[in-house]
Amino acid sequence: MAPSPQHPNSHQANTLGNNADFAARLIRLSPWFAALADTEQQQLLALAQYRQLPAGQRLFSRGDSFDGIYVLLQGGVLIAGVDKTGKEALLTIVEGGDFIGEIALFDKQSRTHDATASGPVQLLWWPAHQLLQLLNDQPLWWQRFGQLLTAKMRMVFQAFEDMSLQSAQVRLARRLLLCCRLQQSSVGPCVIPMSQEQLGQLLALSRQTTNQLLQQLEAAGYIEKSYGQITVLNVAGLQQVAELPPS
Repeated sequence: MAPSPQHPNSHQANTLGNNADFAARLIRLSPWFAALADTEQQQLLALAQYRQLPAGQRLFSRGDSFDGIYVLLQGGVLIAGVDKTGKEALLTIVEGGDFIGEIALFDKQSRTHDATASGPVQLLWWPAHQLLQLLNDQPLWWQRFGQLLTAKMRMVFQAFEDMSLQSAQVRLARRLLLCCRLQQSSVGPCVIPMSQEQLGQLLALSRQTTNQLLQQLEAAGYIEKSYGQITVLNVAGLQQVAELPPS
């Protein structure tokens, strides 16, 4: 059970000390941020606050009011939903370079899902009032944030297409490769801190099917399973399974 949700101001939040360092990290992690002009990058970073969350800490909960947007620098955040019986379903894992919260920036509605730190997390936070002031002063930023939102929508549509057209084995291999890419690990071994159950939930696969597919990859020497994590040993081999060209 995650700790009770708290407002961001109740966590350690500090203004940035070295914008150049954070800019370099975000340029490496986020294609959206990297595409901004230098002046836009600096303008955005000047409004950001640095935060850290311990493992298991709730960033926000379904129904919370909009308090700003976030980008992960390190660690992972679990995005999940809960049904009426209390059963939790993991929808996605947000990792380094991913932004969270831009949907509510546009529609001013409450948070759609729970967001919880999967381990120690470092992130940047842009408080809502500062974002709204920026958008009021410079409406061009609506287009910039719109591009951020549409990029995420394209990823969602690609996931739907894969689910309809690709085999479970291909989808699983692609998810593992994506996790390695998000961790900036292009060559093995790449340690993915994810349980088999979580991986199955992300792919809408049963625990039994997920375990069988992982066993096949392990027998081929592409991965290694252990408690709470999966290690990719052979990226090239996994790319073949995923039907992707070599990186």
